[in-house]
Amino acid sequence: MKLTREQVQEYENQGFLFIPQYFSQAVVSALRANIPELIADEAVGRVWEADNKTLRTLYGVHLTNKVFNALVRHPLLLEPAQQLFASELYVFRSKIVMKPAFTGGMWEWHQDSAFAQYYEEIPSPKGGNVIIFLDEVNEFNGPVYYINGSHQQGLIALEQEVSTTPSLTKDYLLNKAKERISSLVDQGGIVAPKGPAGSVLFVHYDTWHGSVGNISPFDRRNLVLTYSSVEETALPHKERPAFLSDPDRTPLTVLSTEAVDSLFAG
Repeated sequence: MKLTREQVQEYENQGFLFIPQYFSQAVVSALRANIPELIADEAVGRVWEADNKTLRTLYGVHLTNKVFNALVRHPLLLEPAQQLFASELYVFRSKIVMKPAFTGGMWEWHQDSAFAQYYEEIPSPKGGNVIIFLDEVNEFNGPVYYINGSHQQGLIALEQEVSTTPSLTKDYLLNKAKERISSLVDQGGIVAPKGPAGSVLFVHYDTWHGSVGNISPFDRRNLVLTYSSVEETALPHKERPAFLSDPDRTPLTVLSTEAVDSLFAG
């Protein structure tokens, strides 16, 4: 599916594009039904909340599960991603952010491009995230906050200040980050997209975002697919577990209608 000119312009202006009720409930049900299998899969990476017993994130969900592996090539996702991010893409990373009721933790303000640049040694990350709501996202269960237009200033690299000036204190960097985020919010404001399960966000790599904890009785699971340009294959790359950084850089091709129907029709 191709995005309209107006949708592309909205993405370029805001640094994200939100499409409510993008996927049918049949697709959402198929994805949810496979989560227990993913939790039991030893190949999937796991991160826990501070209590060390509540699951915070599942990493690498597309690597061994056939439904999630097919989803990354779904025409409703891959074609718009090719329009917005790059013509040839691979899945750099996939994860389900669990954000469970009552215990889901916060995520600090950040840019995903910073992780690709500093932890993966990719000098100029090119790509973005596609986020699928697996549950309804409302004002109570920790929606993700985005700073409108913050991508237009590119990567703001606090880590660079640490490497060039080792004497800088953590408090200095924290205050510096607060100043920059406040400035970005003054310019663009904060947006928290909300909607039913099946809604989708396309998000620029440089867009600042974060979320508060979930103290509500409502789960808030988001599937996050990070697409990156295959141009990165020629760049230095640290050895990381496959669930954190997929080593397969073969350009993705769009699934046929028949393949989509066989997995997701209902």
